[in-house]
Amino acid sequence: MRPRVFFDTNIMLDLILERPGYEDAARILQMQEDGDIEVCLSVLSVANIAYVLRKTVPHALIAPTLKQISSVVHVLPMDDSQLQQALLLDGPDMEDLLQIVCAKAEGCPVLLTHNTRDFRIRKGLHETFVIPEIQTPESFLKGWHALQKTD
Repeated sequence: MRPRVFFDTNIMLDLILERPGYEDAARILQMQEDGDIEVCLSVLSVANIAYVLRKTVPHALIAPTLKQISSVVHVLPMDDSQLQQALLLDGPDMEDLLQIVCAKAEGCPVLLTHNTRDFRIRKGLHETFVIPEIQTPESFLKGWHALQKTD
């Protein structure tokens, strides 16, 4: 089974809108195309992306963009149990807590984001919860390339 890598909403938005840093995310998607990893995104991110896009792109392009995203990455479900777990964690942003719980529940040991400081999560009431490793796409690629050189 290929390792799973979870994209935070901002990483996918970087790709779609070609914001600074999108090149690293594109390289990671290429790693998926090459069969090295599986890139995952939460259904919450899809909703967040639609919300942002409605402010920046014509309405007629939103659904096709979301369809393309769902054909490229594995869109992960979310449910009430994930919400309940997120409510037991302590962090600055509920959306980020939900992303962490989704990544963990679906077997993604790494969560990629450009907002690493927003993911400084304290375990709160959920002391046994193991938080996925939070990285930027750049640091993930550096680590991946270093790992490949040692193999």
